[in-house]
Amino acid sequence: MIVVGLTGGIGSGKSTVCKIFEVLGIPVFYADDESKKILFLPNVSNEVILAFGSKVVTNNKLDKKKLGKVAFSSAENLNVLNRILHPKVSQRFKEWSSVQSSKYVIKEAAILFESGSYKSCDFVINISCSVGERIKRVLERDDRSKEQIKNIISKQLSEDERESLSSFNIQNEKDKLIPQVLSIDFYIKNIFYKTVT
Repeated sequence: MIVVGLTGGIGSGKSTVCKIFEVLGIPVFYADDESKKILFLPNVSNEVILAFGSKVVTNNKLDKKKLGKVAFSSAENLNVLNRILHPKVSQRFKEWSSVQSSKYVIKEAAILFESGSYKSCDFVINISCSVGERIKRVLERDDRSKEQIKNIISKQLSEDERESLSSFNIQNEKDKLIPQVLSIDFYIKNIFYKTVT
């Protein structure tokens, strides 16, 4: 099965693009959502608490907001958290993709490159958008301050880095999304798929 990674910085519009692929009948694995579910499994929560200590705990339970602040406070802390979660998310993806029957599947992940997940993808799609527009979208969507959003952006790859590493780049500022998605879908289903089957 062809695996297409889909990534982009916070607020770039990954979810919107994924929804278009789903309308086309392409299954989407949301790695970021899956990692949030895995995080609160008792054995995983305990592993995270052991790694970071009481500063990520409220009432003897893992506190997602506190963990976010600690994780994004340094590259090392983020790496520690990713080392705990990434192998478990990868295993879930393998289980999920093994029961799909479409020509290809999408693996959506904000840190596709940073985690090394891109290595198992046949293609990677990057969703591009200016930092200013991304900050504006996240301020409207999330309960985060401008400083918190900028901090998250600073820990992610730059737009130029993601674009240079990706097979396809979808522009999501003023450009129309559907024609860009249809073009990629056509290429994978009708050109690339025929070369590998």
